[in-house]
Amino acid sequence: MQLLIIDAMNLIRRIYAAAEESELALDATRSHCLSVIVRNAEQLQATHVAVVFEQKCVTWRHEVWPDYKLGRPPMPQALEQGLAEIRQSFQQAGISCIELAGWEGDDVVATLAAKAAFAGLKVTVLSTDKGFCQLVNSRLTVRNHFDRYTWDELMVEQKFGLLPQQLPDFWALTGDTTNHLPGVAGIGPKTAGQLLDEHRSLDLILAAHEQCDTRVRNALAQHWPQALLTRALATLRTDVPLGFNLHDLRWQPPGP
Repeated sequence: MQLLIIDAMNLIRRIYAAAEESELALDATRSHCLSVIVRNAEQLQATHVAVVFEQKCVTWRHEVWPDYKLGRPPMPQALEQGLAEIRQSFQQAGISCIELAGWEGDDVVATLAAKAAFAGLKVTVLSTDKGFCQLVNSRLTVRNHFDRYTWDELMVEQKFGLLPQQLPDFWALTGDTTNHLPGVAGIGPKTAGQLLDEHRSLDLILAAHEQCDTRVRNALAQHWPQALLTRALATLRTDVPLGFNLHDLRWQPPGP
């Protein structure tokens, strides 16, 4: 069995941005999104499909770090007003739509993906968000529809030089500008990668920080609380109470 999970707002916002100049942008977005979902489901021979939306709300990440995602451009008003119609069109096409109050969509995706992979399904997350790469394993991949590539274990290692589960530790050291998360000042991707190659995890790096060279030692001694904070915020939750089962996500391909 194959589960396809769509990061709804990632897909919708990218497609809407390309159609925004048109007076029929919402219609074009709805039609194009449906086409993308069906095409990917058919290519993967998906037996289950879920589109994960999220409510506009304060989540646990905002409570821990009020600057989370600060500076991101707001959703265009026309798109925000048309989301319900887009979602309805997905449901009319037989595609399950999920939205859990108080939870960020990324954590819902991560929980569903991890549980399904653990249960033995093959899982593909459709998103351009690199944050999902931390979930990748032998049963779980992340597909970038727009750039036409798929993150698997080999690609994550080739791109980052790290195992998928090391990525939150990597971002803890370098920071994550996309989500406005702080890192350790003075430690860039190259140094972070070298530290993780040698020590394997952030915890072991901090435990051995006095053995590091002066620059890195001083940076870690001063900024370790920020590193731990960023790791917590960058780590996707896989314990969201979903309230539905796999049978609810069964997908029937449309007829000719």
